[in-house]
Amino acid sequence: QANTRAERSEEMGTSMGMERVLARASAAYVVFLAWVYVACYARAAAASGESFDCNTVEVRSPESGFNGLNGTHSLSKLKIASLNAEWLFDGKDDPSYSPWHPGKTSCPGMKHCGTEQGAQDHISKISEYVKLVNADILNLVEVEDCNILREVIDRSRVSEYSPLLRKGIDTATKQNVAMLTKLAPTEPLYRLDAKASYPVEGSACGYTKEGKRTTLSKNYVAHFDINGMTVAFHSLHLKAFPKDPYSCAKREGQAKIARDSIRESIDRGHEVVVFGDFNDFSYEFQDVQDSVPTSKVLSILRGETEDGETDLVNVMEYISKGERYSNWWDKNGNDVVDGSGEYSQIDHVLLSKKLASHVSEVEIFHGYDPALVSDHFPVIVSFDFGEKRGALEVPTGAEGETEGEEDPLTTTHTAEIALACLVLFVVASVVVRRRSKSKRTDGQVSYQMAQI
Repeated sequence: QANTRAERSEEMGTSMGMERVLARASAAYVVFLAWVYVACYARAAAASGESFDCNTVEVRSPESGFNGLNGTHSLSKLKIASLNAEWLFDGKDDPSYSPWHPGKTSCPGMKHCGTEQGAQDHISKISEYVKLVNADILNLVEVEDCNILREVIDRSRVSEYSPLLRKGIDTATKQNVAMLTKLAPTEPLYRLDAKASYPVEGSACGYTKEGKRTTLSKNYVAHFDINGMTVAFHSLHLKAFPKDPYSCAKREGQAKIARDSIRESIDRGHEVVVFGDFNDFSYEFQDVQDSVPTSKVLSILRGETEDGETDLVNVMEYISKGERYSNWWDKNGNDVVDGSGEYSQIDHVLLSKKLASHVSEVEIFHGYDPALVSDHFPVIVSFDFGEKRGALEVPTGAEGETEGEEDPLTTTHTAEIALACLVLFVVASVVVRRRSKSKRTDGQVSYQMAQI
């Protein structure tokens, strides 16, 4: 009996020792996981602070070429432009949608796809055309962060530019809309955070699921004082895929959000510029391949009434039909432009009527191969405030895109958090069960020993 008691006591001690080791190991693992996630998010927060720190208004001196005192600008001429620069990223830890993400085989320029070198070459190419266009206010679409803007300024050698960016909420692509400007705005950029329901009333998109809501993930609003006018610049990058029913309906919802802000600007007596990649066609001024919109995006943005009146002018009115294309869609994926059938007009500039009366020239710059630089071309609008015109002379003959879906509830970070929580729950459950079993075993062994 003494030997049996000793053996059982030894077995009990070994079992309890193993239980304690397992419990301690599990606790250490839980602490380690918590530390890893805290460190990762602290690092991400620090990186975000470094990359999105360029929304500061700088007052320009008269020596810069403009009367920038207190953000007031007295100008005789002004040039603005909008360009979707196609994944203007640095190639470091890019999202999986990026052509610079490891493993990708198609990218602007078709060299060094899926690499940091390819991304850096792309920045240099875009910078060349930023310098060539040399707009006073340049809207850039598909930008990663402020560091990229600084690189473009440095490589383009347009030292008068200041970078402005307010981080958006497209967590899938991490793309943003941004501004390079030689003029100081009256205040930092701000973005619209409202939500809208879709499908909108009267939608012809063919999407029938009700009760959906959307944000306007990529946008900003900037105000400038120009010749005594407050000019509100609204930058938009709307949902991609012009003919897809779901994307069409969501894009209309996004347009409603933008329109509410545009209407507010007009009601406050501001002049308005709306520019960017709308991912949709004009119903009034058809492009080079006679694209017809399914959506009412342009109609919504321009505030079209039942009798057809609008309060914004589409500058495509001043461009001949043969020149109306700002986007190349490589339909067959061969990385070669196969004629005008792959071109369309989805980038737009809309102006309030007073501003439109001062337009001196409108151009879509087609001076590069879109397969080598960007799949979009810049839309450029020049103003002459020295002479007011009723309207530009319309030239003779005048008459998609891929982006990730923003969804903060289904992002990679959220998935990682959920996985970590699941792991923590499983580990905690194992520890609790082990300890409960250990207590039961201890009680049984003590009882048995007492009986012996």
